[in-house]
Order: sequence, then C-alpha cells, then structure tokens
Amino acid sequence: MRMKRETWRDRDFRSHPAVVFDLEASGLDPRRDRILSIGAVRIEDLAIPLDRQYERVVRAPGPLGLVSRLFHGLTRADLERGVSPRDALAGLLDFAGDAVWLAFHAGFDRALLARAVKAHLGMRWDGEVMDLAVLAPMLFPERAGPGAGLDAWAAAFGLATQARHAAVADAMLTAELALVVLRCAQRRGLRTWGELALAARDWRAERMGPGGPVF
Repeated sequence: MRMKRETWRDRDFRSHPAVVFDLEASGLDPRRDRILSIGAVRIEDLAIPLDRQYERVVRAPGPLGLVSRLFHGLTRADLERGVSPRDALAGLLDFAGDAVWLAFHAGFDRALLARAVKAHLGMRWDGEVMDLAVLAPMLFPERAGPGAGLDAWAAAFGLATQARHAAVADAMLTAELALVVLRCAQRRGLRTWGELALAARDWRAERMGPGGPVF
C-alpha cells in the first residue's frame, strides 16, 4: 500500500515554519503594476527570529508617480540602486523555501508575485497564501471587523506600527499579528496548517452571499 506523502497541511504550527511577506508596488493593479520592494520575515517554532529577514528594493525603469513616492518613501535613486527583479524574486523564493506563505490581504500580493515570477523567472508560481485579513476576524470577531486594515488590527492588540509602508516593516507587523492569531488558533483546538486553512475557507464561505461578502 502506498504511503500518503505528508505536506505542509499536515504539519503543526510549531514544527513547520511560515514566511510572512509584503510587496510594495507602483499601484493597486496586480495585472499591471510592478513590485518596488519586497519584505519577508520567518516564523519558526512560533517565534520571529530577528536575524531571518529578507528585504530588497527592486530596480525599476521609468518614472515613479508622486503618490507612490509619498506612500512608499522610495525615490528614483533608490530604485536605480535596487537589485534586478530576477535576483530579488529568486532570493525571496529561496528565503521562503518550503515554508507556509502568509500575508495581509493576500490576494493582491499573491497575484502580483505570481505575475512577476512568470515574467522574470520564466516559471509558474502557484503557492497558496493564507490571509491574515481573514484569519484575524475569524478568530477575533470582537476586536475588529473583516474589513479592517492592518493598522486597525495592530491597534486592537497594541502592536507597534512605526515605519509603515516599508515592506519589511509591514511584514514584521503582519508576522506579529500572525503569532497572536496562531496562538489563539491553538487554544481553539486547531493544530495544523491544514486545519487552519480549512477553518478559514469555511468561515469565508459562510459569509459569502449571492452578491458577494456579507459581514
């Protein structure tokens, strides 16, 4: 009899690491805009090792709009000194390894990353990204609503929010929120990444009406 191969879904939070990532982009359209910077932080043994961070400014041609400069704090000179998209993306995938991917409002970051990996590395990236914007309200409905942003969730738990909208700072803040979420999930009897993913899927399905989300 063939043995079932264990996947990340079968692993518990403590034994299998996660990588929390954030992408700062030139706009809000993942089908068109480009990645300006990448930040990622690992969670290992339900802790954040401060020496395991990944941060890259991505070299990008062309003008940078005023809104984007104000929002991200990146200048034309920053982007000219950045690393190539190929090297930045390859480094991120190597940093993540086989870790579980986490992000806040994960749909945008996932779509942007998948498109960039295809364009610059010539490969398909179909990694599943678990969304803290779903997990947090699922486990803490009394703290903030499902539409709340990362700043609101940080305030709900007293997490520091300095240097927001720098990719690695946002990734670190999201990782701190992830630890709160994962410890709560454990107390609720969720042990593995797969159990957490299934609970999130069911939670979202219960709140989807014919015309979209009902919160």
